[in-house]
Amino acid sequence: MLNPFFGLDASRLGSPRLCAVGHRDANPAACCSVIWSMSPVKRCLAAFAIAASLFAPVAQANDALEAKVRAYVPVVSLAKVCDFRINDATSDDHRAMHEAVKTDPNANKLAYRLHYETQTAYIKARDGGQRVAFCKDFIAANSQYAKARFTAVVEDHMSDVSTSVQKAIAHNVCGAPPVKLSKADWKPYALIKKMLQIEQKLAKEKAETNGWNVTEETTAVTEQFCAAVNNR
Repeated sequence: MLNPFFGLDASRLGSPRLCAVGHRDANPAACCSVIWSMSPVKRCLAAFAIAASLFAPVAQANDALEAKVRAYVPVVSLAKVCDFRINDATSDDHRAMHEAVKTDPNANKLAYRLHYETQTAYIKARDGGQRVAFCKDFIAANSQYAKARFTAVVEDHMSDVSTSVQKAIAHNVCGAPPVKLSKADWKPYALIKKMLQIEQKLAKEKAETNGWNVTEETTAVTEQFCAAVNNR
């Protein structure tokens, strides 16, 4: 996973680019002495300029690498908290991007900023009672890279059962037309229903532990389940 703290090496704070504001002295000590010789107000502004430079636009970043950073960093940043599975192609491409970012300071800085902004947006939504909606919208907007973990799990299991079982599950849980099951189909049908019940129980417990809306969390599980079933 991308380390969001690449690029914040304290040694960089003594570089001419970051230490001096309006000066290019190659000597870090002399460079910083310029700042401390300023008035308190100017020192404050200089310090602010240094901090702001860490989050400055990255117009000089490699265009292709920057595009991948913008695409993949938010996805990786939210994979755990929004409980989705990143597809193999994206994971492979992200690993290659990660290695490239290590040697590109501008892309590195952009990755850090995007991770911070993405996590901030998630926390704001979560604390405002919009966690489920935020994650659902994010997954939908990034469906080429990932899907809800439970949807992916159900899809894997549905490929191993008969069409009759799939249709019966779709009817029983997702409101599809009814279908008759043979005796041989009852066991796999029951196993898939049990899987949904376990996932809903876990979602309920997690919501109660974290103070989230239980109904929204369990409903989201059912929607993820039906997304897999209805895609068959």
